Amino acid sequence: MRYFPYLIFLFGVLNLQAQSKQVQIVDSLSLEPIPFATVHFSNNKGLITDEIGFFELLPEQVEVNDSLFVSSLGYDGLAVGLKQLQDSILYVMPQAIALDNVILTNKSYTSEKIIDLVQERLESNYSTDYSKKRLFLREYYTQNTKKLDINKYKTSIPELNRKLVDSFLTNMPRSNEYTIETLCNYGGDFQEDNQKINLLKARQTYDKGNDLMKSLNQRIETVLRDNVKTDSYFKVRSGIFGGKIDVDGLEKEVDSTNLEALKEFEKKRAENKLKWKNNFASQKKQRIAELYSELFFTKKAELNCIQKPNRYVFSEPELTFEGSDLTYVITYKPKGGEDFEGTLYINAEDFAVTRLDFNNVKSLFKLKLLGVSYNENLKSGRMIFSKNANNKYALSYLQMTSGSEIGVDRPLKFIEKNKFVKGRRKQNEISFRLDLAMVSIDQYELRVFDHESLTEEAFQAIEEKNDVLPKYHKEFTTNFWEEF
Repeated sequence: MRYFPYLIFLFGVLNLQAQSKQVQIVDSLSLEPIPFATVHFSNNKGLITDEIGFFELLPEQVEVNDSLFVSSLGYDGLAVGLKQLQDSILYVMPQAIALDNVILTNKSYTSEKIIDLVQERLESNYSTDYSKKRLFLREYYTQNTKKLDINKYKTSIPELNRKLVDSFLTNMPRSNEYTIETLCNYGGDFQEDNQKINLLKARQTYDKGNDLMKSLNQRIETVLRDNVKTDSYFKVRSGIFGGKIDVDGLEKEVDSTNLEALKEFEKKRAENKLKWKNNFASQKKQRIAELYSELFFTKKAELNCIQKPNRYVFSEPELTFEGSDLTYVITYKPKGGEDFEGTLYINAEDFAVTRLDFNNVKSLFKLKLLGVSYNENLKSGRMIFSKNANNKYALSYLQMTSGSEIGVDRPLKFIEKNKFVKGRRKQNEISFRLDLAMVSIDQYELRVFDHESLTEEAFQAIEEKNDVLPKYHKEFTTNFWEEF
């Protein structure tokens, strides 16, 4: 029997292996992980690797598929038989670049001279006028709660007792993921708030939560709906700080025999749905505008290695071919206080930056004050530019990851007030001390299609009609975008 614990351990390991398998996609030359690579299965379903190249291979995927296919921008495709797959790392080859044995050129420029030429030709190389394009935007949000405690809890609502709050905290998921994909027609220039959008299709995936969590949410919502008056608002206090929250998310139950109340309820629901559609379109337009404002040649860009080169150290240029274009490859690092390092790919003929890779070397913003801390500690990505019909460069691909850590250790007090009732305005009060630590990572991928220049008159003539809302899908399926 002395081998019994070992057998239990062995069976446990085998069981874990049977449940799922973590596989990583890696560059075969640099051995660096490949983030956001696409993994397709033979049944036309697929998924995307995470920011460090991992994906989870489930047993049912192996059972119903005979192979998987890996693809990523700048890499050769890879096909792997699932039945023979034993390794947890898949190596993908960078796309072959045709190189002559010797590159003969009379352009023996220094990095400083090349950057000067890039600056001189920014206006002629990059289009900032009105244009329209079809865009695909993928947003992936993750949030991990490292710590969440509520102490010194008091409430004037008996049903909202400590036991219910503890049940909520115990069952609340500590990790949340949310993905939304949007296809749209987008027009505008680089002026702030000078864009128009028409949504074509959208989908979202997220974990709707377990049944117990749903039940707890419904119970808390019912308690609040039954105890908080319709015309109330909440005063929020945290020490000397305060604010106001309107109560507009709690709908009262409607008597099914009251026709007037039912009409009013349906009218409000239709108004809320229209408001949601407009808000969704506005949010996507704002997000795309924010991503475009990150391009290195814009006025608000944090990436200033071209606009302020004296703040960076550049490597000696290396000449290579990207396709048929002779290209300088230059790495850059900050001299002192700047935030980013990365690599520039510069066309040797017209001195346009065709690709820019970047990642931060320090925290971008830190705040710690009166029990609240914020640390914006991650920002990395890649920009790729291609020539359009008017022979200028425009964005064709953008990938960006940003991350932050948030901490709160403060007392909070919510005071319900209502000026439409007789007697005192104060109705209910909830107070507690919140101790929270959370890590958030946001990832964006923007692909640009059908770039076309516009006149200002043509832009003004574009009419925004947005009645598209994202469709919920529990799992990722590749044929969702098949019609496009």
